[in-house]
Amino acid sequence: MSGHFVAGPAGPLAVVLWEPPAGVPERFAVLHVPAAAEEMNKSRRMIALQARALAELGGVVAVLDPRGTGDSCGEHGDATWAGWREDVGVAWRWLAARRPLLSALWGLRLGGLLALDALAAQQIAPDALVLWQPVASGKQWFGQFLRLATAQQITGTGGGGPDTRSLRAELAAGRSIEIAGYDLHPELVSDAEAVDLAAVPAPKCPTIVREVTLGSPASLSPVAERAVGRWSAAGTTVNAMAIEGASFWAAQEIAEVPQLVASTTAAVIEALGGTSSRSIGTGA
Repeated sequence: MSGHFVAGPAGPLAVVLWEPPAGVPERFAVLHVPAAAEEMNKSRRMIALQARALAELGGVVAVLDPRGTGDSCGEHGDATWAGWREDVGVAWRWLAARRPLLSALWGLRLGGLLALDALAAQQIAPDALVLWQPVASGKQWFGQFLRLATAQQITGTGGGGPDTRSLRAELAAGRSIEIAGYDLHPELVSDAEAVDLAAVPAPKCPTIVREVTLGSPASLSPVAERAVGRWSAAGTTVNAMAIEGASFWAAQEIAEVPQLVASTTAAVIEALGGTSSRSIGTGA
């Protein structure tokens, strides 16, 4: 594992690179688009476990911190959805230049929606797409984030904090807001809320969808089922599965779901073949 800084349009972007151990040939490359806000922090353990598992089988895995997050440039309050989408393209081209291999784009939660939006914008053309627990829409995610954060503030202070309606009014007026320690630019919220899993174009590459649920037997959410059905009808090869386990992106304690890692690893190897090398697609 090694850290790198990639020249981005707004400044350096932090990327952690996982590479195969000595003696294992490089077979494929993967770029990870992370979850947002606190979900990103809670997920780092699972992301590391998955990256390591892929690296052990010949994967070169790059984990991106978009601008305003992690060790990358800028403040969170300056980040926009278009800027994050641009960062995904920059990191993808950086990985392509270093490793001309069959490749996959891997997004978690809101990062899954961002990955789909990057594909729709034809910024990149992966050989496979991996979606972990993709959110139904940017509107749903930010709505839940605002409600949860305001509820926590009221609980912690005994009331008196701003409610969701007043926060929405601030955003509509073009002003940034602060939620749970994260400044949110109005363009980040508005542009993300325009992206919906039910409306994004079907991916043009094999797509792996994995959801984690506490229910037994595990089953895909209705939103994911509808997306999978729509994409399959459009001709996309979809490998979708629900796995029983903890909601690691939202758990109070750091959680692991080993079966998710094993299932994803097998699906990526199947989708990419793991043996061919070529230039990574760049879209237009």
